[in-house]
Amino acid sequence: MKMPKYQLFGFIALAAVSVVSFQNCSQANFSQVPAQLASSTPDNSNSTDSASPNDGPSTPDTASPGTLSAVDITLAVNKGVTLNITQASIIAANKGSMLKVDSVGTPSLGTLTSKGSSYDFVSSSVGTASMAYTISDSNNLKATAKIIIKVVESDIATAPFYGCNLDGKLYSLDPATGNVLKTVDLTYNGNKLPCSDMVISKSGVVYAKDGDGSNKIYTIDVSTGKGVLYQGSLVASGNRSVGLTLSVDGLSLITSEETDPGRSSQTNSLIQVSKSGVKTVLIPASDRYTMYGGDVKLLPDNMMYWTITNETSTLCRNSSKGGNQAVLKYDPATGSKKEIACFDKKNIFGLGFASKALYGFSEQGNLVRVDINTGNTTLIKNTGLTFIGAAANPILW
Repeated sequence: MKMPKYQLFGFIALAAVSVVSFQNCSQANFSQVPAQLASSTPDNSNSTDSASPNDGPSTPDTASPGTLSAVDITLAVNKGVTLNITQASIIAANKGSMLKVDSVGTPSLGTLTSKGSSYDFVSSSVGTASMAYTISDSNNLKATAKIIIKVVESDIATAPFYGCNLDGKLYSLDPATGNVLKTVDLTYNGNKLPCSDMVISKSGVVYAKDGDGSNKIYTIDVSTGKGVLYQGSLVASGNRSVGLTLSVDGLSLITSEETDPGRSSQTNSLIQVSKSGVKTVLIPASDRYTMYGGDVKLLPDNMMYWTITNETSTLCRNSSKGGNQAVLKYDPATGSKKEIACFDKKNIFGLGFASKALYGFSEQGNLVRVDINTGNTTLIKNTGLTFIGAAANPILW
């Protein structure tokens, strides 16, 4: 089977996140953010609400006539780093006519300093800060919600999503615009570390898969780009690991194991590998699914989404839509699987859910929005970047 120029960019698993740049020694900034990117995850909540691929775009609560509603906004920042929150960004996260910020309260952790039209937040301790804010509109209607700031260690991911490449670069990105917020060099023992895929744990730890074919996994300090070997080869010698995600409990890595990669005899199986090396087959090669590039990611709905070729998709084998990939939905709790969409464009690799919508990258760096129910794509922007691996930050889910 013909393989793409690059191994697949990763699924970018996002769900209604706010945009924050992460910086190690200077000031982070939460600036103009589209309303649909505001998170509504309550502070210290154990809620299991999450983005569903069948939901439409996320928007703030719709106010009834004569009322105004506000949404909770979730951010993340490194310990000891100042996060600047503008009033414009708070307004942009909400919906209404001629909104203004009336007040922002005292945080439960760290300190908040008013800067006129913005606020500086900083904390010397790790934890979750919560503070109330109040907005009003042109009718003097008022609404109150929370700003929730997750303060994490400096080596933990705080940007909405990250991309990596065989050039040994780690990029943090703004999912609303595709703009790069920061770039660092990936290294291991002082040498360049090419990257072919990545995933971020719910605690913000970044795992990256090497791009030299040895299928090793590293944990990455996102502030310095330094890698630490986490696990040896995920797959048998001579095979290839394509795609990377974590199990529901976060204790095992999941990948697609390719046997005879790039040949007509290629087979793929979906496997789960514990840190001790114990391998569990989730979808066997006998099911005859193959990948063109390909990826798999566990999303906030606790379902896995695996890209497969049209040739091995019953749903899309004879599709005339113009694409060459299908999406298989897999339930790790029951083992059930269902083919759910055929793409209308070829080689849409870097897939992920942001604001309850599916986005993807083409090999040409086109950022597109995908209707998960139809597989149809809409061009958002040509970013000029081609990511081999990408991952969202579940800290901001």
